[in-house]
Amino acid sequence: MTPLELPASLNYIGAFLTFDCNLNCSYCINDPEQRGDRKAIFLTQVGKKESYRTELSPDEWAVILNRIPARPDLPITFQGGEPTLYWGGEGLGKILAATEHHADLLTNFALNPEIFSKKLNGQQAKLQRAAPYPPIRVSFHIKEMNKLWGDGFRELVKRCQELSWYGFTVSPDPEQSHIGIYVVDHPENIVTEEMQDYCRDKVPFYLKDFLGVHDGDLHGQYGYPHSTDLIARGIHDTTLSCQCRTTELLIDPLGFVWGCHFYLYHAWEKKEVASLFHELETNGFNFSALRATGETSPIGHLLDPAFSLKELETFRDCSFYGRCIGCDTKLKRDRFATENVYRSSVIIKNIQWPAKLRGVVSNDYKRKL
Repeated sequence: MTPLELPASLNYIGAFLTFDCNLNCSYCINDPEQRGDRKAIFLTQVGKKESYRTELSPDEWAVILNRIPARPDLPITFQGGEPTLYWGGEGLGKILAATEHHADLLTNFALNPEIFSKKLNGQQAKLQRAAPYPPIRVSFHIKEMNKLWGDGFRELVKRCQELSWYGFTVSPDPEQSHIGIYVVDHPENIVTEEMQDYCRDKVPFYLKDFLGVHDGDLHGQYGYPHSTDLIARGIHDTTLSCQCRTTELLIDPLGFVWGCHFYLYHAWEKKEVASLFHELETNGFNFSALRATGETSPIGHLLDPAFSLKELETFRDCSFYGRCIGCDTKLKRDRFATENVYRSSVIIKNIQWPAKLRGVVSNDYKRKL
């Protein structure tokens, strides 16, 4: 496979190893409509034939990731679903052993520390890069974890601490610790001062913005007006046209590359991806010959020898402005956590605002019109 050249603008590489998950949170970001049924959406993808695949093998992931130059300041972020469950729990370790990449991991600690460490296949060092934040970022979900563990938060802190028995540094200092707890600030995900005090001298704790609409209120700060709530809050009855490009490399469980999270999730929700991959695999991964006819289509595939990361720098026409996923248009720090430097994951231009909407777009956003 031809090595890929990383664009200067590339800020993040996200590899969705699987959409399988041991939890079913109502506010899961994988679930675009926040209906609490992500398993039905993403795991029922058989298409016309039961033989259709929904995940790449570890060997295929190794081929893909070995095309990408390894850089310590630009890790592969393994995510899902729950990436530690991929390939019967063995997949993450197999991939790490077959690549030179340092990696970050987004997980809910589905596997206890002993099993997790064994499954890593001796590759602990690949998850221990120096960074201003922990490379292993563990999400806490009170309702689901209490259901599993009783006192979910204390069990999660305990699991983080026990990771120090298996070659990881666990410290309250985020620049030293290899693991930290991240809690989505959703109204249903209650965080108390007692919880924060409990882990203060044990493990880094972060409260992350909930992104989206809950009970009619928009949560999060965004770089583009009403990009996430235009439809959800009834501001307009149709999405708008625009042009958009990504600053991230988003790879789904079947190796397709997507221009944004909405396109990725929407195509999987429409059950289009497994059959698309079947056609692609049958034709030797020649993406240019693929008949991608869905509402939202990928921009390439990493097993296609002709694929180039220059595809990420192309502005593409989009007719779904107003249904953007929050993590794409949210204002956030760059990967270096640079002070007072904020960006969004996508760059959007030429938003086709109807005249009647110009008066209702909030004053904070008027300068962007």
